[in-house]
Amino acid sequence: MSFCIEADSRLTLFQQRLNTVKISLIFVLLTLTQTPTLFGQTTGAPAQRVKVVAATEPFTIPDEPKTVDPATLVSPQLAAKVTVKFDGDPLKKVITWLQQDQKINVIVDYKALSNAKLLDTEPVTEELNDAPLYLLLSRLEQLGLAWYQHDHSVIITSREESLKHDTTVPYNLGDLFDLGYGPQDLLTAIKRCSGGRWKTVHGGDDFGTAVLLGDVVFIRQTDDVHREITGLLTAIRKPARRTFTLDTPRHEDLRAALEQKIDVDFHETPLVVAAQELSRLSQISIRLDRAALAKGAVRERTPVTLKLADQKLHAVLRSLLSNMGLNWYLRDDVLWITNSDAAGEYQKAAVYDVRDLCADRDEAIALKDAILTQTRAKWRPNDERGGIIEMPRHDILVVRHTETALDEVLQLLENYRTALKASKLRLTPGPDPTEVITGYYRLPRLMGFDVATELQELVLKETWKSENRPNAVGTIRTIMAEPSFPDSKGNVVEQVVLVINQTRAAHQQIGKLIQTLISSKAVDSEASADTSKKPDHTPGTFGRRLIPKSAE
Repeated sequence: MSFCIEADSRLTLFQQRLNTVKISLIFVLLTLTQTPTLFGQTTGAPAQRVKVVAATEPFTIPDEPKTVDPATLVSPQLAAKVTVKFDGDPLKKVITWLQQDQKINVIVDYKALSNAKLLDTEPVTEELNDAPLYLLLSRLEQLGLAWYQHDHSVIITSREESLKHDTTVPYNLGDLFDLGYGPQDLLTAIKRCSGGRWKTVHGGDDFGTAVLLGDVVFIRQTDDVHREITGLLTAIRKPARRTFTLDTPRHEDLRAALEQKIDVDFHETPLVVAAQELSRLSQISIRLDRAALAKGAVRERTPVTLKLADQKLHAVLRSLLSNMGLNWYLRDDVLWITNSDAAGEYQKAAVYDVRDLCADRDEAIALKDAILTQTRAKWRPNDERGGIIEMPRHDILVVRHTETALDEVLQLLENYRTALKASKLRLTPGPDPTEVITGYYRLPRLMGFDVATELQELVLKETWKSENRPNAVGTIRTIMAEPSFPDSKGNVVEQVVLVINQTRAAHQQIGKLIQTLISSKAVDSEASADTSKKPDHTPGTFGRRLIPKSAE
């Protein structure tokens, strides 16, 4: 174990820190004798960052919310429910309807549309029945359009041009940090699971950025990515069994319809007609993604033949589409039939509450490994078009993938929960806290000598060898260390190594104490003795929740 920091030439500052730690350590030792409270809360403690502590009692994972409704993330005008129908009307008529009937300030970037070879005469066939207005704009994206909001206006442009128009939005994450989410872990989840393009060392100027200042992260991104980020943070703040971060409530009806049984009898039936018949039988909107189909060999008039009786809709779709290299996905209250590539590229994010499955980071890593290896889905980095798994906290799982893959993840978690209920607890002994081991702590010279002097008074006083306790195990030796290193001002800092013989339990407290001195932060009762590296992970520990806490 090694701890290295830049030396502070003022001894008084170190003494102040040491006195603070004495008080903090006494407070921690006192609170350890009290009944622990859930999520690291302590009565009468000053406000500070706390680490979430897993409860020993089983969690009841809520089923709601199932989704974060995009209508809550757009302007009231676009969230308003309307009823309208366009049957092959030109795009220009749709824009006029938005401007005149809905009183929305719509600005069309005709130059961008022209560059993308899009005309305002493009035919539009759309229908809203008491549904949010923004859905109409989102469905227009099937034509190759894009839209975003700016200064109380709706800008309609090309997808390529929309990526150049980004805004900076501040997000206060202080409440999540207080709940044990690591700043970098949370930022990584936001970047990787929100679907945006982010600037790297090789990134271009039109890529997004994120800068964390205190509790606030300033993110520069496009309008649609900001909605995804807001949805993701909303789901993380109120996790459930599975919460889609940006999915309309109507999709739950579509998923229920996929479980309904129907009869079909298609004989050389054009694909577009078959889709219309499936829509009629299931009472949901089923459409062809014509832009995606145009890139392949299948057209809307391609004949299909299929006869099935009393089969679920999702089974009918699989039988009908798989032989043609087609698939489907849910978007904007519609089940879209498209090619397999387009279906695989359309990914969405979901947050899973796994507090009942993961008590610590090791179990979180094991669960992640199980998902990567036990699902049929493809995952990054092995497949650049695969899905992404992030755990911004050890008991919160965020996955970005296709809806089919997200279903697989949910089923795996439910199977694990079922196994936990049916399994017999098996005791597996952990490391012996009374075992005597030798630890090496590298510190600046002044700090090292002071720690060596004070440590026997601060940590398990009765365990240190002395004239009055000749049979105690604890000993400390101080050794000058080479080489030295310069601090931020270029001054050479001499170092010493404390060679400490003590029990494992004592080393845990010693590590916490020294880390507190280095960082000037309050003592964290769950901190690792060596915070310079992450805890080791032993593969194959999936299911460790079957072992009770008392056995560890």
